[in-house]
Amino acid sequence: MTLARGMLVAVGGLPGPARPALEAGDTEPMDLNGVRAQLVSADHETGKWTAATFDGHVVAVDSQYLREMDGEELADYDFVLGPASDLDLVGRSLAECLDARGYAVVKLFVSADDAADMLSAAAQLEDEGHFERLAVEFERGYLGRDGSAKTLLLDPSDESAPGYVRDSPLRVMDINVGSISDMLAPHTRDSLGFGIYSRTSMLLTRPLADGDDDRYAPAEVDDGDAEGYFHTMYRKKLALLQFVGPAEGTLTLFPLTSGGPEVTLRAEPHTLVLVSAAHFEYEHKMATDSLTLTSFFLSEPAVFSIDTVEADPELLLKSLSSGPAPPLGEKVAIQAMYCRYGGHSDGPDKFWTGICRAGADGVTEIPELRWDNTPYYDPDMEFGGAYCKHGCFGIPGVDLFDSKFFEISQAEAKCMDPVQRQVLEVSYMSLLELGYDKTSLARKSQNIGHFVGIDKDDWMCMGAAGSITLEGVHSAAGAANAITANRFSYTFNLKGTSMTIDTACSSSLVCIHVSKLHLRYKDNEPMPASVVHGINLMLFPGPFIGCCAAGMLSHNGRCFTFDKSADGYCRGELSGSLGFKLDQRFDNGESMYALLSGSYSNQDGRSATMTAPNGPAQEKCIQGVLREAKISAADIDCFECHGTGTALGDPIEVGSFRKAMSGVERRQPVVISSSKSAIAHGEGGAGLAGFFKCVAQVSHSEGAAGLHLRDRNPHLDVEGFPVQMLTEAVTMANDSAYSGVSSFGFGGTNAHGHAWGKNVYTSRGAVRQARDVNKTFERKLMSAPPAEITMNGDDVAEWDTTGIDPRAEPDSRWKISLEDDGVAAWEQDEALEDFGEEFFLQGDHNGWEPEALEASESVQGLWTGTVSLGSSGEALFQILCDGDHDKVIHPRLPRCTMKAAKIEGPSKAGRDMSWCIVGEPGERYRVEFFQQDSYVSVTWFRRVD
Repeated sequence: MTLARGMLVAVGGLPGPARPALEAGDTEPMDLNGVRAQLVSADHETGKWTAATFDGHVVAVDSQYLREMDGEELADYDFVLGPASDLDLVGRSLAECLDARGYAVVKLFVSADDAADMLSAAAQLEDEGHFERLAVEFERGYLGRDGSAKTLLLDPSDESAPGYVRDSPLRVMDINVGSISDMLAPHTRDSLGFGIYSRTSMLLTRPLADGDDDRYAPAEVDDGDAEGYFHTMYRKKLALLQFVGPAEGTLTLFPLTSGGPEVTLRAEPHTLVLVSAAHFEYEHKMATDSLTLTSFFLSEPAVFSIDTVEADPELLLKSLSSGPAPPLGEKVAIQAMYCRYGGHSDGPDKFWTGICRAGADGVTEIPELRWDNTPYYDPDMEFGGAYCKHGCFGIPGVDLFDSKFFEISQAEAKCMDPVQRQVLEVSYMSLLELGYDKTSLARKSQNIGHFVGIDKDDWMCMGAAGSITLEGVHSAAGAANAITANRFSYTFNLKGTSMTIDTACSSSLVCIHVSKLHLRYKDNEPMPASVVHGINLMLFPGPFIGCCAAGMLSHNGRCFTFDKSADGYCRGELSGSLGFKLDQRFDNGESMYALLSGSYSNQDGRSATMTAPNGPAQEKCIQGVLREAKISAADIDCFECHGTGTALGDPIEVGSFRKAMSGVERRQPVVISSSKSAIAHGEGGAGLAGFFKCVAQVSHSEGAAGLHLRDRNPHLDVEGFPVQMLTEAVTMANDSAYSGVSSFGFGGTNAHGHAWGKNVYTSRGAVRQARDVNKTFERKLMSAPPAEITMNGDDVAEWDTTGIDPRAEPDSRWKISLEDDGVAAWEQDEALEDFGEEFFLQGDHNGWEPEALEASESVQGLWTGTVSLGSSGEALFQILCDGDHDKVIHPRLPRCTMKAAKIEGPSKAGRDMSWCIVGEPGERYRVEFFQQDSYVSVTWFRRVD
């Protein structure tokens, strides 16, 4: 007899106990006579074989005591799965066995010690209360007919599993189940018509003992559980039951086709049974205190793609949106934005990325390209210099200018204040975004207004100090602040109101307010649009020296807004512009960023001193905007404070802000910050920069953080006030938001403005979601509550669902409607494909020339034809509907040899998307095409005539 690895053998004739193999460790010698085993390896020097016994031991036996077992000795098993089994051969044979009769019994090699350890671990799990009873409606699917037991769904490899489980043989058994799944997977599609997509976790099952009915009450069921179970049962293709014992039970298989015989099997310890869900339902009668491990092999889940979505975009946006409504009345839209702010923030996107995403600090030491600060730096103020050496110089290359583009001569450009150059460049970017370009305006003037907020005249002071030479015919206009706004209007042929406004730090926010008034004033020629600019340039050291003499600047060179260390502000330069138009509706961000919901300006009057802030006046300014917008303080999500970082100014501003915001109940705190902590105080341009940030915040529905807040100023009166001073960016509570900014001039002129907007930038925003109707529908569908399941008894075949039916055929079509409350209703679309009335066969056997198929006289919907194999022994073919090459019936896979493959069409298809018949050259095959309603099948048989 020739012995070979993997052979199943019986041991006999040994004169005494045999010692175990070295791999077995210190196991005592044992009597092996009568033991069944599988050969693992041979030692040719000693003539012995290492074998694994059926009861889990590894032994070394001389070949003369081994004989091959015959079929009768293995009649109780279809397969024996041991350490030397050929997994591919077993997997293929196992799939064929399941296809032929619907079940297979497999003998496993499990030692008595491992079985005892598994039983011990299960008992400990039960003692610790991990076991529970399934819902009554689910027991039949998981446990079989009349199934009732205590169960535990367990992944022994998961870190959350108890340590004694991870270290027990339960983990090994779970790995073995995965290996059986992997072993079967390559063969099930051909043999059984499905692919193994996944498997369920191991279900530990123990019979209910006396008194357990009271201890283990059936679980409650909700729609989510029912829907998950419903789909799992229809995806279940194979059930694996491993019997751990210690006692034996019975497994009865009930055929699902009429006339088939019932099968009763022994539930023998250390065996497993695979049952095809398409062939049998089973009943498992467990012995007392026994343990069974169960896992289901599942087909792929239902996957759907959305073809067409019919929805009213306005209604869809409304259903997706949340948050306060836009302001009432005539709306002023911000339709253009451009800036040059600190941290190299050229444009709104870079500005937002810098201050919100990156927390950028744009402050640096004074660059030598502006001036050498060494002679002026006087940290101890001994000789009347400047104790501050920092600033936010946000516009590198401020001396550069494209005079040719603006049709300005070099002589005139040489005398022009860099402020005027910046206004031309940055305001034109907003004018262009509003829809007006230089060429068209040169042909036809527009009544567009231009307003510039500024409070410094460095260029003129430099001329007076002799730092630059201002002479000639262009010198006066080149250095006058009044010309700053006018030059832009002149250059671009704009006839609307044009003015430069200086109210100190509130200048540019006052400009926004004045611009709004002019847009709404229609008694004379209406203004179709306006451009507002806020600017501040730092061109020479004079203002630094003056501000330090007054003790206004921060000694540490930053705006420490709201912080205990606040002792003054940091100077910053900036250039920003906004374009405004009247608009009657918010158009979802297509041509606008946000709306100006309200603005207001007033004066402190006779306060403590002419330069001291006045809290009541600031409060009145805020309330004026709330009245104009007809909103409550509770609608305000985010507040952009003036927040210069002065010991006196910050507490007064927060106090007035608190009074204006109090008196209403809030669902969440109002968040506050200040852009000055990042880009410093832009003085005359600061108000517009703050409003610029408000527009960015509402269009992202986020609040941007401030910087340099470590220890809150104790003088800020915020006790009991729901306010959050931002040190990190936060998302707003809703999809739309209001954000306001205050700005105060040191002469007493206050201004306040509010922006309202929707999230038009991020994927969270309803606007972006509504633009892509299909994606929005998918999101809402995924967040819909579970389908309503009508559980008609414990047989899922009798259940009904308002969702997708797992019994539906692949490629079926469905209509899905989403109600206002988010509930989804699925209804199968009964519309049938137009297959046509005649069918043709084409392929390489006939040169791809369509040949008519013959209709069967006895079977309605059956059409047949013949294919002859050429010298290659292969033939490709497709089915044509009505002979139309755009209506091809074809497999989903190219050169497909599987009769069970999914069928596509009628649709366009290349010749590679064909069925492939493989045989001997010259053989003839009968091709059968069957079509009835939406059902289609294609198959072929070798002809013997």
